[in-house]
Amino acid sequence: MSEKNIPVLDLDNKFLSYTSPAKARILLKNNSAIVFNKDPFIIRLKGEPGDSKMKSNQSGFTGNTITSFLKYFSEEREVYIQNMGSTQISLSFGSGDNAFHTTIPKTRKPYILTQYVPFESIKNSFDFRKILSRRNPPILRLLTEEEYFSYYENLSNRKGTSIEDELASAQSVMDNLISKPKVASEQAQREMETRLEERIEKLETPIEPHPAVVGLCARADKEQGGNRISADDFMDDLEALDNELNEEDWEFISTKGVYKSIKKYAASRLEALVITEEDDED
Repeated sequence: MSEKNIPVLDLDNKFLSYTSPAKARILLKNNSAIVFNKDPFIIRLKGEPGDSKMKSNQSGFTGNTITSFLKYFSEEREVYIQNMGSTQISLSFGSGDNAFHTTIPKTRKPYILTQYVPFESIKNSFDFRKILSRRNPPILRLLTEEEYFSYYENLSNRKGTSIEDELASAQSVMDNLISKPKVASEQAQREMETRLEERIEKLETPIEPHPAVVGLCARADKEQGGNRISADDFMDDLEALDNELNEEDWEFISTKGVYKSIKKYAASRLEALVITEEDDED
């Protein structure tokens, strides 16, 4: 393959988008695409002509947000997930002889859940759907295939590595957390479910931002009139608090910081923290 972007056709042989040679190799290796033409090199997503509209309507996604579990699980597929919480997530599927247990690392790196748990076990798990339905704050989310590969493309571009290296590194982390599925006793299954419920309850508890951060944002409000804190003083106070602030604090400031310069600075600090967390997981 050349180093230029590779054209991708949809199921009706119509141009869909370009992709990188690395992603094209992965799609071909995963049997998700076929070689449509060798010179110039073009790939086509697998399926029968005329299926494109049907696949789109039956995906269960609107844009990149799942809107229908019924449609999403109507046909077997790879299940791409991303941990949106601030701690690792333990998941349990099935019971008795059909029990599967897995742990999602504390990282924003997405994973292919179906590499570790059978699709049918995921499909039939009410607890899994309950976790996905959480929105305040979100705990776990489903990704489209495009989102999954785009994440690792962007990560490899930032770090100057290859997408294959980043995928292999992420899978190695997951493999170390997960041994081959073991049959669990009914008592062990109940204990796992209890721990999961306790974890979900803990995660559902709202996380309050640092009181000083809330105070600064309130003092920056235009309604404070002559007593309103200036952007420069706001920044000085933030720098003094820097070591005490976490991701939730910077996210709060990026939306409630009033001043554009403050919001922009908070957004950059938040991004830096997320990238640092991902690097620490490597």
